[in-house]
Amino acid sequence: MVATMVAGCSSDPVDVPPSVALPSTMSPSPEPRVESVTPSPRATPSPVPLTVDQAARRYLGIVRPYNIALERLEQAINGGQPVAVLRRRAAQVATANRTQIRHLTDTAWPRALRGPMGQLKAESLKAQRHWLLGARARARDALIQEVLNAARHDGKPAVGKIRTLLHLEQYDEDDYS
Repeated sequence: MVATMVAGCSSDPVDVPPSVALPSTMSPSPEPRVESVTPSPRATPSPVPLTVDQAARRYLGIVRPYNIALERLEQAINGGQPVAVLRRRAAQVATANRTQIRHLTDTAWPRALRGPMGQLKAESLKAQRHWLLGARARARDALIQEVLNAARHDGKPAVGKIRTLLHLEQYDEDDYS
């Protein structure tokens, strides 16, 4: 076997004299050894971007749970609910926001939407800190301050562009109450 392997790399055949003993780890075997080669990973093709109609339905489905949670928190605040209820509602908004960010990131948006979607994701990430702080607030005023801080990162300019590009009506909170 050694002679064959060496001969395979040269144009001249090489004979191994019979007096040469192979080390015990290289004892001849009836079947030639073949090194396995791990194939290089293949690039997975990028998912096909959604059509505008598909993107509109997907977008509305992604933002709906967040908008519902946000509307419930607003109603609880306006309704004078105890801080424990407000914290729970703020935690629900934080959870919905985190899920929304993940879905916005994982979706193959049409090219024209990628910029505004990136802006919305960035603003949602900034707001997330405040939703989490609101969920841990001990006092009503502190929680409301965090809600106001989060509201500064509502992504309104990006949402307006997204809704226009998707041929959707402007956001109406009554759709989620």
